[in-house]
Formats: sequence, C-alpha cells, structure tokens
Amino acid sequence: MQEVIFDSAREKFFDEFSNRWDQSGPSPATDVVLTFLRKLHIDSAKTVLDVGTGTGLLIPHIFSFHPARVIALDLSAGMLEKLREKHSTRFGAGLVILQGDVHLLNLPDTTVDVAVCNGVYPHFRDKSLALSQLHRVLKKRGVLAVNHFAGREFINSIHGSSSHDLIRQDLLDPAATLSETIAGYGFHVKELRDDTNEFYVIAEKI
Repeated sequence: MQEVIFDSAREKFFDEFSNRWDQSGPSPATDVVLTFLRKLHIDSAKTVLDVGTGTGLLIPHIFSFHPARVIALDLSAGMLEKLREKHSTRFGAGLVILQGDVHLLNLPDTTVDVAVCNGVYPHFRDKSLALSQLHRVLKKRGVLAVNHFAGREFINSIHGSSSHDLIRQDLLDPAATLSETIAGYGFHVKELRDDTNEFYVIAEKI
C-alpha cells in the first residue's frame, strides 16, 4: 500500500527513537493487556487496525484472539522495521504491515471492525482529522479504543518533560473530556477508565 504521511515531524522523531524504543520502559503485564483487549470483542471474523503499532507491542496479544487480519499501522519506517524483525514471519498473511498516517488512512471505507489507538492518541497532530478518518474506515458498530497502560497524569508528565518541543504538546485530556470529543464524531462511548493505573475510552461507531 502507498505511504501517505501528514505528520512528517513526528515521523522523524519516532524514526530516531526506534532503535531504543523497546528498552525505554517496562511493558505492561500480559494479563492487563488481555483484560483490556477482551473488551473489544475481537474474534475470527474481525479485521483489527492497530494504530501507532510501533514495534508491535500489541500484535501477539491481538492474535491470541484469532482475528481474520491485523493491520499494523505506523508513521515510522524505523518502528515498523523492528516490528518486522519480531513478527513478520510469525503471523503470515494475517498481519499487514503498513507505513502510513492516521490523518490520511490509505484504507477503504467501512473495512475495519476494531481500531485500537494504544499509547498514540496524544501524538495525533490533528485529532479532529484523525477521528474522522477512523470513523470512515470503521464498519457500522465497529469499535474504537483509545488507551494507555498507565495513568493519564503519568503519561502527561512523561510527555510534558520531553526534551522535544513537539512531544511536550502531546498531552492527554481526561477520559470524560475525550469521551465527549469522540462522541462528536459519530461514536457512542461504551466504557471509560481514568485512574493511576490505566486509561481508556471504548466507543462504538453509530
């Protein structure tokens, strides 16, 4: 699929970070990840879009639910190269690796059942455009999940203290505020959590 990039500044930042990304902090516990993913009702008929997949943290966990297909999307060619090293032969044709931008998704309308934005939503340069694109590619009653396996205050402290001007802007709104925003783009919010351990908003396309 053709690469289309809207946010080249963040593409460059994450490319430069890709070689040390997997060593930048602890990964969430498997049971925490699986508990979250169960809420998304992934099954063998579903196509899952992993937005901002990075080096593929979620990929093996998503495949444990046996989806029909997983589209691993990221801005950064460097991040995706690390993902390929870890996962490209493991999951075969069921894993589609796509360098691209959530603001300009190179995917047909209504072809995705579940879109997961794990640890990436604050980095969307134009959240309005990104949410519009996610709504477009999701099927009716498709699921959108915005999540972090850490609390909002912790995420904002990390981003807010970044040495990079761009990342210092990438802050996460309270889940209640984000829920209202998401609802304004044609979604019904089903569940949210905003505490010291985890953050998520799970919504369904109307």
